[in-house]
Amino acid sequence: MTDYDKIIEEARAARLPYESWERLPGETDMAFAAFCSFRDCGVDRSIKKAIESYEKNADKRVKSSKTWCNWCSQYRWRERAADFDRYIEKLKVTEMRKTIEAQGQKQREVTGKMLDVVSKKLDAMNPNDLSQGAVPEWVEIAVKAEREAAALVAGKDGKAEPKQGEFIFTSDFQGL
Repeated sequence: MTDYDKIIEEARAARLPYESWERLPGETDMAFAAFCSFRDCGVDRSIKKAIESYEKNADKRVKSSKTWCNWCSQYRWRERAADFDRYIEKLKVTEMRKTIEAQGQKQREVTGKMLDVVSKKLDAMNPNDLSQGAVPEWVEIAVKAEREAAALVAGKDGKAEPKQGEFIFTSDFQGL
């Protein structure tokens, strides 16, 4: 956030000690209902769309679009609707973060259980059962898994570089 944006936010907070999309002091029931219709039209909102939506949902005919234009100006509908849009977007982002964190926790739990099973299977294996030709492949898979777990992968020049890890379970692990 730039200094300019910060100053604007502080001024807005000082001027509006409440959520700007709530009913304003002095705003009539009809004017607020009209604003709600405007606000709920989404990002491509217009007074015309708001009137159409209001008439359809309220089964009432709007007396004058000029009145709505005056209310739009007097009660700062565009600014308030933009504030509402930002608020809703913040709620969505917060909810998405919670969902991602919960999914990540669940995936870590499942991965931990899977690794426990693989570890027990490896402990129970007889190394003599591993064919000579399979050893290099197992080493390659183990090194790759270790680097993935450490969030390192080989770059174009062969050196390890950071990257978000991702395990891909292939047919190599079938039967373990």
